[in-house]
Amino acid sequence: MAGIGTGPEVGRVRGELALDQVRPHCAEALTLVDLRQLSGGWSRRSFVLTADGADSGRREFVVRVRPKGSLLDTDIEVEYRTYALLADEPVPVPRVYGFETSPDNAFDGPFFVMDRIPGEAPIAWQSGDRARLEENWAAGGSIGRDLVEVLAAIHAVPATRGAGVLVERGFADAVGYWRAVYEENRLVRDPIVEQAFEWVADREPPDPHVGLVHGDYRIGNCLVADGRIAGVIDWELAYLGDVRFDLGYVSLAYHAGKFLRPRSPLVSAVAEREWFFAEYERLTGRPVDREVVRTFAVLGALMLVAILLTGMRSYHRGETADIRMAWNRFAVPGLRQDIAALMDW
Repeated sequence: MAGIGTGPEVGRVRGELALDQVRPHCAEALTLVDLRQLSGGWSRRSFVLTADGADSGRREFVVRVRPKGSLLDTDIEVEYRTYALLADEPVPVPRVYGFETSPDNAFDGPFFVMDRIPGEAPIAWQSGDRARLEENWAAGGSIGRDLVEVLAAIHAVPATRGAGVLVERGFADAVGYWRAVYEENRLVRDPIVEQAFEWVADREPPDPHVGLVHGDYRIGNCLVADGRIAGVIDWELAYLGDVRFDLGYVSLAYHAGKFLRPRSPLVSAVAEREWFFAEYERLTGRPVDREVVRTFAVLGALMLVAILLTGMRSYHRGETADIRMAWNRFAVPGLRQDIAALMDW
C-alpha cells in the first residue's frame, strides 16, 4: 500500500478516497486492496487502484491527479469530461467515474478515476519499443492500421458533442495561444522559434475541417495489447478546431523516436507515412493536403517547445523539484532542427 513516495497510512487514505469516487457507480461492494503510483507522468500523476468486487472479483482503476508544478497547467475537469463524452462514441477510451474538484485532499490535487485498460503505452524513444513497433509494421501493421482508424474515428465525432465542454480554437487562436505560452515561459529569446511562429501564422489553411482534436495524438498516448490499440489516453490537450493538427503532430520525426539517436522512418514508428495519409483519406473521404500537414507539423513542434519551456521555467523558479523539468532542455534542440527542416531552412 505504500506506493511511491507515500507511507502505508497515506496510501490507505488515498486509496479509500479514490474508491469513494467509484462506489456510487457500482452495484457491488468494493474493498480496497492496493494503490501504487505509476512512473512517468509529466503533466499528470497516475496511480493504479486495485479493489476486490463482491461479485466481479479483482478490478483495477487508474487515478489521474493534476499535481502542483506540472509540465503544463491544463484543466483536468475538461479532460474528465472529454472521456465522458467519448463513452458513446466508437473511440476506445476507459470509462470514467467520479471527479474531485478540490485540490485539498490526500492526493494534493484534483483528480478523477477511470477503468484501467489492459495494455502498455509504447515509448518510441526507447530502442526496444521502437524496434517492436517497426517489427509489427513489417509483419502486417496491425498497430499502424489501428492508429489511423482510431484517428479517423476521433475526427468523426460531431463537433456539437464537444460544445460547452471543450475550448473552441481556430487556427489563429491556436497559433496565438502557443505563442503566448512561449512568451510567458521562455528564458531567452529564440530566433528559430519566433520566426517559425510568424511562418505558421502566415499559412492559415483554407476550409478548416472542424472537429474533435486530440491535441497529443501519438503511439505513446495509446495502450497496446497483443498487437492492437486497446485505448487512447491523455486527452488534456483536446479542443475543438481543425482536426488536421493531429495529422501534422503525429507525423513529427520527434514522435518516431528522434532524440539523441536516429528516429524510425515510420509515422510514430508504426506506419509508412504515405500509407498512413492514404488510409486516412480513404476512411474519412477527405483529401490530405501535404502542405497543410507541414504547417500543422510546425505548429505541433512549436507547441512541444512551449510546453517544455513551462517545465524548465517552473524548475528555474523553484516551483518544482522534479529534475525532469530541467531535463526538458535536452529535447528542445532536436525540435528546433525539425522546425527548421520543415520550413526548408
